[in-house]
Amino acid sequence: MIRLLTVVPLLLAFSLSFAAPATLDKSRKMELPNSISDSLPWFAIRDFTEARAPWTRSHLANLAKKSDRTAIVYFATWCIPCRAGIKRLVESAEELHKNKVSVVLVNIGERDEDLVKSWIKKMNVSKFMVVNDSFKRLTEGFGLVKEGEEISLPRTIVFDNNLKPLFMLGEEGRDWPQILWTK
Repeated sequence: MIRLLTVVPLLLAFSLSFAAPATLDKSRKMELPNSISDSLPWFAIRDFTEARAPWTRSHLANLAKKSDRTAIVYFATWCIPCRAGIKRLVESAEELHKNKVSVVLVNIGERDEDLVKSWIKKMNVSKFMVVNDSFKRLTEGFGLVKEGEEISLPRTIVFDNNLKPLFMLGEEGRDWPQILWTK
């Protein structure tokens, strides 16, 4: 009986550790890594179009010039908070466009392209640029993680139209995605 009274609270605490956290009122801003505090390094990754074309810093710069702000939103198909945040981006696509915010979704570390393409279709995110960073060029190269480390998700970096990094977000709060265009 005593053992049961000891085990039950432990099991309850363990199961609650997997419960979804309450939504924050405000998205959590984080310090920008030193490696991108002023500008971005050159990079080359692939997009998820049929052509699987290279996508580089020049492509990002051209996109940013057409916008007041550009958000690089890191995601993985298995990440539940990422899925919720991206769903809110899709729902806010018109407002993002009206406020001149471009969004680039960056899939990190996943090499099963068919799985990611299926996820893109299911989430209806084709209105955004979606790129594949399976070799961590935009995580390790931007100084978000060291070589061999994994990035914690969700993560978003917001740039001005000259690709100057403005801020980085960790957890998305109730102000997501409005914080992307708020001055």
